[in-house]
Amino acid sequence: MRHHLVRSAAVAVSLTVTAAVCAAAGTAGPLGAAAASVATTTAGTLGPARPVFLINGGQVGMAVPRAPGVCIFTFDFGPRAGTTGQLQTLRVGGTTYVIPIAAEAYLGRGLDPSLFDMDAVAAAESGGQLPVQVDYTGHLPALPGVTITGSGRGAATGYLTAAGATKFGAALTRQFTADHARGSYGQDGLFAHGVSIALAGAPTAAPAPKYAMRTLTVTGTNLAGKPDSGDIVWLFNADNAAKFDNLGEAQSVFYHGVAKFSVPAGHYWAIGEFVKFGRQGFDEHMAVLPEFTVGKDTTVNVDAQAASSKIQMVTPRPAGEADVGFSLIRTGAAGPIVSLSWLSASGGPKAPAAGLYVSPTQASPATGTLTSITNGQLDSPSKAPGVPYEYDLAYQSHGIIPAQRFAVNQASLATEDARFYSAGASTGIIGRLPVFPIQYRTCYGGSLFRISLPARQTVYLSASPSLSWRESYSQSSKEFGSGGQLGAPRAFLPGERVTENWGAYPLHPAPDVKLVQVSGGPLVPVSASRAGDTLRLDMTAFSDSVPGHTGGGVYPPFKAAGSYEIDQNGTKIAGGTVARFSGLFTPTATLSSSPSLIGLTLTAAEPGKLNPLSTASQTVWTWQSAGETGSTLPPGWTCLPDGLPDRACAVQPMMTLRYGVVGLGLDGSAGAGQQVVRVSVGHLQLAAAAKVTAAAVAVSFDGGKSWQEASTSGSGGSYAAVFSAPAGALVSLRTSAVDAAGGSVTETITNAYQVAS
Repeated sequence: MRHHLVRSAAVAVSLTVTAAVCAAAGTAGPLGAAAASVATTTAGTLGPARPVFLINGGQVGMAVPRAPGVCIFTFDFGPRAGTTGQLQTLRVGGTTYVIPIAAEAYLGRGLDPSLFDMDAVAAAESGGQLPVQVDYTGHLPALPGVTITGSGRGAATGYLTAAGATKFGAALTRQFTADHARGSYGQDGLFAHGVSIALAGAPTAAPAPKYAMRTLTVTGTNLAGKPDSGDIVWLFNADNAAKFDNLGEAQSVFYHGVAKFSVPAGHYWAIGEFVKFGRQGFDEHMAVLPEFTVGKDTTVNVDAQAASSKIQMVTPRPAGEADVGFSLIRTGAAGPIVSLSWLSASGGPKAPAAGLYVSPTQASPATGTLTSITNGQLDSPSKAPGVPYEYDLAYQSHGIIPAQRFAVNQASLATEDARFYSAGASTGIIGRLPVFPIQYRTCYGGSLFRISLPARQTVYLSASPSLSWRESYSQSSKEFGSGGQLGAPRAFLPGERVTENWGAYPLHPAPDVKLVQVSGGPLVPVSASRAGDTLRLDMTAFSDSVPGHTGGGVYPPFKAAGSYEIDQNGTKIAGGTVARFSGLFTPTATLSSSPSLIGLTLTAAEPGKLNPLSTASQTVWTWQSAGETGSTLPPGWTCLPDGLPDRACAVQPMMTLRYGVVGLGLDGSAGAGQQVVRVSVGHLQLAAAAKVTAAAVAVSFDGGKSWQEASTSGSGGSYAAVFSAPAGALVSLRTSAVDAAGGSVTETITNAYQVAS
């Protein structure tokens, strides 16, 4: 399965239910064996800061958001993930939870929600240990994978390691299988004798608001048409989700066909989540009641057999499911949006995905709105001739839930020739996330897949002006997020054909670029802006030359190095080594208000083990600047590097460089002899750009010890450098350009690309 959650400050409740993912056809296979991996990142990135793990051993990559209230989740699972690779993600009352599906029924019944609170887990986990507290009666329990460090008076302290969590997760899955059959959770086995497990130091939950309450009885009918025991029903208030958003109270379990809630009067909607055990995990049946009224004690029924429409996508070329997903997004009369998503993925090319089944509806709810979204990724057969291909599909419906069989029309798709560059053979990770505008207010997501680099794919994408795609790739599977490139949101038109060069050398600093205006989408920081006397910068150091691509960053165990200097009229006013440099560069400086020449030098290096080419660069910019008031950026942009909204600034006329090595292979090499490097010179997007007046390129074959001028021709920002290079050479580039306003840029890239032997 695949999913990401975007948290908005306005979101009080959002829920995501997810399962396993597998490898795309033609790739090296998915990450890990029976392990999950989740990246929580900013609106503009997909790379994690550091991994943590869940209580079932699933890996989670957490990063501090650049924009508060905004994050993305991505999941990776192994070829035999099964039930271990099925996850549920919830956004409730401003807290994000990631819950293995086998743990879902134990919330408040042996497992405390704190164990799945990603902010709390990231803060608590240290040195490969997740500290837990175990409450019990009688003798100290022996829990698989849990190391106990102290106990007494019915309470014990201890911890889980990643290996221990995997053992605990396996035991939990066995427990869930047994308990589901008898419709009773938290009474025996792992949770006998009052065992309850929480994150160490977890705070007590705040009391719920006081309302006059009514009894709501939800009767559940299983797939055999009999009263259900063991499955789950979720309940949400349609008038204002904040009136009924307690994690423990919003979920109940059917027992002999009955689940009960105590709720304030009002309009509600509910989803019965029925599971059927299979070899590849759980088939999930989502029976939806879009709206009903509770004015007094009320009874409603949820029927698993109503969830009869299996999600299927029929493609023009043969393709097998990698994953499929279904989302419900519900606005109320007031209050926060509620979002729920279920995803399911295959356990490998020969292991079909567990099925997702949905109940179609005929009438739109009278209170608020309902949006349903279905998405899926399908891959070419593993032995198909030619370039591997992939379908990335997404469909949206408003008001009702349609039948879930989608016959794909090739003419409605865009086609992308995706090329992934990497010097030497390596293993990386790719991801493509479909996002409709409403999902920027709630949640969106997608799978990450392991891929053998260098690589080439043909990708068929759903195309619509109302749908944007977030694409990325990482060069390392040891720490997904390290190396590679991140793509800005991009929309496609039906029938459009594009070529996307991911990581094409040389790599060098690149600015932020907006490709499409997305309603409610992430704000794009200006890479150099001035408000009054405050200069702000925002760029990444290891980007390719495709507009909208930014470097994915460098994370442990790899290390990058960076330093900078900001000058005003030749005098240093800020600078130094960038602490914990990952490639993202976001300094600020205070300037004098008088007109002056600003100079910026950025020096960056990344490890050759991660990326053997373009290992170091130094870029020097100059431009004229003066104190600035009264300027306002267009909508969708921000002055602040952290992504917070602020449009009161002016874009600085910083110059930019883009490169294209003619005949460059996916391994970063060009043929020996005559070399042609195309250079595009410009300015930051939105800047008042002066005419580019000149450019020059020099080359070195000894790491920059000696240089020779290339024959450079062109004008108006478009140039070509021609020179000869010997076989096996590593080509370093030094490019300089100036504009009519006195601005300049000089960039030196060490071992920018290589020449074939």
